[in-house]
Amino acid sequence: RQGSHSQLRAIHHSHARQVVMMALCFLARAFMEEVSTALLKCPLPLDRDAAGMWRTLANTEAICHSHRLLDVLLKELQERPSTSEDRAFIIPLAAASALCEVLSVSMCTRTVTRFYPHLLMALLVQVHYTIGLSLPDTSVKQAPSLTLPHGCVVKTVKTLLLKMGCHYEFTSVEKEGGWALLTSSEEHHRGVGLLGICLLPQSHGPLFLRILYLLVPFLERGDKQHKLTVMAFFVELLHMPQAKRLPEKYSVLRLLKGLTDPDPVIRALCVKGLITMADWPGQVRWNPFHYTINIHVITPEVSVTLVEI
Repeated sequence: RQGSHSQLRAIHHSHARQVVMMALCFLARAFMEEVSTALLKCPLPLDRDAAGMWRTLANTEAICHSHRLLDVLLKELQERPSTSEDRAFIIPLAAASALCEVLSVSMCTRTVTRFYPHLLMALLVQVHYTIGLSLPDTSVKQAPSLTLPHGCVVKTVKTLLLKMGCHYEFTSVEKEGGWALLTSSEEHHRGVGLLGICLLPQSHGPLFLRILYLLVPFLERGDKQHKLTVMAFFVELLHMPQAKRLPEKYSVLRLLKGLTDPDPVIRALCVKGLITMADWPGQVRWNPFHYTINIHVITPEVSVTLVEI
């Protein structure tokens, strides 16, 4: 693991470096989980050698190998980053950096497509987690976009979208200042919502229906940052024609329950989602008069937040 990384840093002859990389590949074929988990402990930001090792792991024709690799990275991306001072790295951030390198390899395109819904949501939540964090012992010579954790994760989000062919959607988010919103502690939900809006024209395939159903159990799971990020994306996907297929317990009832959330942004997002559903063309899927809604949840604070959203 880091022994191989240290060897690469000391080796300058191209043939010798290639031998080390080949040994890493052979080892990973039998122990992909162990090798990739060990590589996550390389110092951040990733240097040229560490980045090359990740690309080497991803550069395989065997789908089962790339599937196991992405499975490890996704598992770590779904964790909240640690900020303990005795650690020289943050594992979820390391997973985001590694994923960015893996996405540059053309071999794993099919596997990335399969993992796309989970990777996208894990990265967006990870952006929220890393706002305000900084890498320990970071060299001042590094570019700010690489030393700030949220900048590194946003770079991976961008790379993932481009990998999936979302070039127009990427440009739309860029023009609207969506990346800056995404990394703002006060405006993160707006950045997530803008990304959801920009992706809607592409939402007619089964892939986005998978994302929609993926989000449903996440609406009541996790901490504040997790719930807010997921809700902000979910309410925009309600504009999808496929959203009408959601059973009421996965849509209306979840949003009604969110009206009692202590966070005014969550409550405002739920109101926005219910308004979207009420405006669905064709047969009305739900009647607000069938439910008991406490109008007091629509406080002035929520009203102001709803206008801003």
